[in-house]
Amino acid sequence: HYTALSENQLNISFDIDTPYDILSNGKVHSISLQELQLKATYKYYTAPRVDKDVYLVAAIEDYSKYNLLPGEANIVYEGLYVGKTYIDPNQTAETLNITMGNDKKVSVKREKVAEKSQTKFISTNKEQIFTYDIILRNNKKEPITLVLKDQYPVSIEKSIEIELLESSHASVDELSHILTWELTLKPNETKTFRLSYKLKYPKDKTVN
Repeated sequence: HYTALSENQLNISFDIDTPYDILSNGKVHSISLQELQLKATYKYYTAPRVDKDVYLVAAIEDYSKYNLLPGEANIVYEGLYVGKTYIDPNQTAETLNITMGNDKKVSVKREKVAEKSQTKFISTNKEQIFTYDIILRNNKKEPITLVLKDQYPVSIEKSIEIELLESSHASVDELSHILTWELTLKPNETKTFRLSYKLKYPKDKTVN
């Protein structure tokens, strides 16, 4: 069918030349108004400190020219329905990011390294070292681009000192202490990144 689109300052309207019969049974019905092929850049994102899944995200640039409408969207990936997302084209960012759901073929594991973690007392202070390994594996048949994020604690008290000891060449935000790795994983490749930091504070203080 043919759909004509008209736009003014307040709204967008679709004029459809094909008549539709809509059942009056009180249920929600959907019809196709327009089909678009959008160029997207795909990246995987994961933050295993808060979520153990790896998510595929499609980034669409210059999206404003497509007259997208805000609302809930169904995600179909490689012919399979994977869930719902929400499209908000009224945002101010130049890139529209759409989450395509989690991919079980890309795994992440964050585990504490016991032999590299310790607690000791020096004079009136307590020192604790925390070390974690983040293990990523690509079980897909094609290479993927992935963004990995983690974080080490931020002190809001002068008596608590925090030092980053090891970050496996991550980019580090000095204010938020968020670490970011951008990497490529080959098919069936595994990579490990180590995060280690030290806390130093008065031994009579309790730190969570």
